[in-house]
Amino acid sequence: MSVFAGVAPAIQKLALRASFFWHSNSVRSAQKNEIDWVVGPFEIAGVVYRIASVLPSAESALLKPHPFYTFRYDWVAQQNRSKIGAWLSGPLKLGELMARAKGFVYVSEVGYLDSVYDARSSEFAFLKRHGKKIVCYFTGSDIRSLRLMAQRERSTGLPNIATYIAETHPSLGTDEYEASKRAIAMSADRYADMVFNADVDQQGHLTRSSEPYMYFYPDDEITADFSKFADVGRPVILHAASSPVIKGTQLVRAAIEELRAEGRQFEYIELLRQPHAEVREALSRAHIVLNHFYGETPAVFGIESLAAGCVVMMRADEHTEPILPAGSSSAWVVTRHFEVTQNLRTLLDDPDSWEKRARAGVEWVRANASIGVTGAILREKLMHLV
Repeated sequence: MSVFAGVAPAIQKLALRASFFWHSNSVRSAQKNEIDWVVGPFEIAGVVYRIASVLPSAESALLKPHPFYTFRYDWVAQQNRSKIGAWLSGPLKLGELMARAKGFVYVSEVGYLDSVYDARSSEFAFLKRHGKKIVCYFTGSDIRSLRLMAQRERSTGLPNIATYIAETHPSLGTDEYEASKRAIAMSADRYADMVFNADVDQQGHLTRSSEPYMYFYPDDEITADFSKFADVGRPVILHAASSPVIKGTQLVRAAIEELRAEGRQFEYIELLRQPHAEVREALSRAHIVLNHFYGETPAVFGIESLAAGCVVMMRADEHTEPILPAGSSSAWVVTRHFEVTQNLRTLLDDPDSWEKRARAGVEWVRANASIGVTGAILREKLMHLV
C-alpha cells in the first residue's frame, strides 16, 4: 500500500468536514432552499433519475455520468478534472449537500467518499452524527452475495443470476469480494433508516428487514398502441443485455439458431451494451422480447419491454420472488433457462395470442411499476423519515 493510499481516507474525511462546516456557516448556503433528499451517487439503469423525479423535494448528484443514459441530473462531477480534483469532488459536494438536505438516498453500494476503504461506514456515521437520514436502495450485484446465491442454486437445482459471474470475472469469486459484500450489508444494517431490496434475487448478508424493490416507469411512456400486432407475418424478436452471459444471451442465440434451422422466418435483433435510445427504438417494433433467464425479477429492461407492449419471456416468477405481487406471472411467459427454445417455439406457433399477452403486460406495469403508483408508495414511506 502506498503512503497516499494509507492517508487517503483521512484526507477525504477532512475535506468532507471542512466543506460541511463552510457551507453550514456561509451566508450563501443559508440563502439556498433546503431540500428533503439527495439521490445518488451512482446511476444504475436510470434508478437515480427516477427516484429523484418522484420526490417533491430532491436533487440528484452523481460522481460520473452513465454511459447508456442521457437524463439530466442536478449535479454530475466534472470528468475533466485532475485525478486529485476528481477524487476530492465527492466529499466536497457531500459537505455542501449536507448543509441543505435532510436525508440521502444511496443507490447501489458507492459512497461520495471512496467507499472501498470501509464500505461507507465512516460516511454514514458522519451523516448520522449530524442528524441526516439514510436510505439504501440496492439494485443487484451491489448487495448480492455470490456464496449465498450458490447455496440457493444448490437448494433449488436451478442456476441463478450469480452463477456465471465468478466464471466471467474470477476476482468476484474470492474471499475478499465476499467480505466486501458482507461489509456493505453491515454498514446498511447499522446506519440506514430504511433499506430497499429484492431479498431473493439480490440475496446478501443483510440481517434487517427491507422494503420491496420498486420500479418507476413513466405513466406517459406506457404504450396504448398495439397496432404492430395487426401484421405479424415476419415477427420481430429482440434481445438486449448489458451483461450478456449472466442474462443468458448464449441461451437466446442457441434458441434462435435452432428455430431458424427449422425453417421459421423472423427478424432477430440483438443489442448488447447499446445506448438506451437505440434499445427503446427496437422495443417499439418488437413483438417478442427475450429478457433474461437467470434472474428472479423483471429488471428494468423487462419493465421497459412490458410497457412497450411486447410479449416478454423471462425467468421472473411470483412464486419464487416475494416482491412480485400475486398474478404477476400471467403478465409474461415465465421461462426457465432450459425452456427458452420450447417456449419461443410455442409462442411463434400461436401469434393470435400475442396482443392479449402484450396487453396483460401493459396493465401489469400500470398497476405495479408505474410512477403514478410506485412514486406515491415511495413518497409515503420516505415522508415519515424527514
